[in-house]
Amino acid sequence: MNKLINEKYEQLSEAQRKVARYIVENMEEVVVLSAQRIASLSDVSEATVHRFAKTLGYFSFVELKQDIHATLRKNQRALNNFITTTAEKPDSWLEKHFLQEADNIVRTSKAIKERDIQDVANTLLHANHIWIAGWRLGLSITTYMRFVFSYMLGNTTLIPQGELAEYSAHFKKTDVLIGSVFPRYDHKTVQIIKKAKEKHVQTIILTDSPLCPACKHADITLLAKTKSKGFLDSYTAALSICQAIVNELSHIGGERVKENIKQIEKSYPDFLEKSES
Repeated sequence: MNKLINEKYEQLSEAQRKVARYIVENMEEVVVLSAQRIASLSDVSEATVHRFAKTLGYFSFVELKQDIHATLRKNQRALNNFITTTAEKPDSWLEKHFLQEADNIVRTSKAIKERDIQDVANTLLHANHIWIAGWRLGLSITTYMRFVFSYMLGNTTLIPQGELAEYSAHFKKTDVLIGSVFPRYDHKTVQIIKKAKEKHVQTIILTDSPLCPACKHADITLLAKTKSKGFLDSYTAALSICQAIVNELSHIGGERVKENIKQIEKSYPDFLEKSES
C-alpha cells in the first residue's frame, strides 16, 4: 500500500495528499473508519476520500479498505495491544497521554532496523562535518542533536533558519546533513536538503512518513510515529531514535569520542561562576 501511494503521490491533489498521509500513518485504524470519519480527521471533504481511492485505481473506497485490511493481516504487524488495552485508569487523560507516548515508541521500534542506526552512526563518525537542519517545533530534536553530536564528535553545526544560503555555500561532499522534517514539512528544510544532495552531501532524514517531500532526497530515512492526545504532535519517538544513534556512536566511536568528551570536561571549570566552584 505504501509503495502504491508513493507511486501515485505526484498525481494527487493537495487535499488527496492529506488523505494519503493520514492513511499511511494510521493504517490500522483506517480499516474500521468510514470515509466520512477519515475525511474529518484529514480535514478534507468526504468526496475527496472517494476520489483518492479512485486515483489509486480502486473501484471504491470500500475496496481500498479491504485491500488495506488484507495487507495488515498478511504482514501481521506487531501492535502493542497490551499497552493500549490494560490501563488501570482508562478515563484518565494523563494515563492516555503516557500510553500514547509509549505506543509511539513501540511502533517506531518495529519499523526501525538495527542496521539503519548502525549506518547512520558510521556515516556521522566518518563525516568531515555534520550539518543539522530543522526549525519551528523541530528544534526540540535538532538542538538536542547539535549539542550531543558536538559533545561526542566536535564537528556539528545547527544551521540558523535565516542563513541557509551562507551555510549551504560551505557544504562539501565529505559532509553529512541531518534533516528533521515533520508536518508541516517546512519548505526551507526541504530546500536545504535538496541543495545538499546537489552538492553530493550524504543526507539523513528523520520524519514521520515516507510521503514527506524530503524523502526523495534522502540517503537514509528514519521514520518516527508522532501521534498525540494533544493538539501538538509528539516527538518522543524521534528523540528516542536520536538516543539510539548516540548509543551506537558511543560504541563505535571509541577513543575519538572519549578524547573529545575529556577535553570538553576539562574546559568546564574555566566557565563556572564562583558560586558553582
